[in-house]
Amino acid sequence: MRDLKSSTTMALLSLLAISFCETFAARGLAGKPHGGTAPFHVAVLDAKGTSVAGDSGHAAGAHSINREYKPGDRIEVTGSQRMAVRLDEKMPECLLYLADSAQGKFSYEVPYGRAEQQTGSAYAPESFTGGSHTVTVRPLNEQEKTGYRNLAANPCDVLKPEEGPGQAYPHSSTNSYSRNLYDFAARNAIDGVSQNGHHGVWPYQSWGPGLRLDLWWKLDFGRPVDLDKIRLMVRADFPHDSYWKSAVVEFSDGSLVSIQITNSDEFQEFSFPKRQVSWFRIHDLVPEDPARWCAFIEVEAWGHDLP
Repeated sequence: MRDLKSSTTMALLSLLAISFCETFAARGLAGKPHGGTAPFHVAVLDAKGTSVAGDSGHAAGAHSINREYKPGDRIEVTGSQRMAVRLDEKMPECLLYLADSAQGKFSYEVPYGRAEQQTGSAYAPESFTGGSHTVTVRPLNEQEKTGYRNLAANPCDVLKPEEGPGQAYPHSSTNSYSRNLYDFAARNAIDGVSQNGHHGVWPYQSWGPGLRLDLWWKLDFGRPVDLDKIRLMVRADFPHDSYWKSAVVEFSDGSLVSIQITNSDEFQEFSFPKRQVSWFRIHDLVPEDPARWCAFIEVEAWGHDLP
């Protein structure tokens, strides 16, 4: 009988302990998103700044947008300072660093139109079309935070004035892009699209500057990173194009690396001793034929992000 009472008492105590733990855990997680991750919110603002669509959910994952985008619409994503965002099903995911926003707010004007002078020409024609869209957002995983990867890629990079600061990093800039057409803007060299052999609208957008001898192209990471390799792909729409046969890569630590470039239509790799930098700039570009266009289809920067 004593054994039975003892067993019953132990069972009751166990149930009370479980109940207490569950209540404590529920109180501890109250007000936090599922899984304890940072809250995320997605909204669309029209040209006047009025919120016109969005998802009331605050968890990482897919957010539904039910609206046919109009000129001037902006997608606003709020989350953490470092987050992965896919703005459209037809776009690659972007690993972003928001240097001036501890809360992590990223605002992106929807590319609109398909003619060369319009922003949409450098994106897949199906992007941002229709009345139903999905925007996904999540925190970075450990491999993305500390693993060896291409730190330059950012399909979400946007055009800014010369030397203007980026809202989200990595961010590219330049002192020239041909005829001020979006198909030749600096951001096209880090959009993750490396189809070669032609020039112009998607999928052949490139950094295509004017016929100048004082050109530069810059990539700003917005924070220190470790780099040990750069890969370049020249645009190979020959004979329309020429190519730069040499250049100098200048790093934020003051170091310089001279590189020799060929007319290959594949990536060309340039390794160097690891260095901690916040930006690099490619300049002193020497064309093989100064009378013809030169361009980069894609630029990659390989290394490790820092905690």
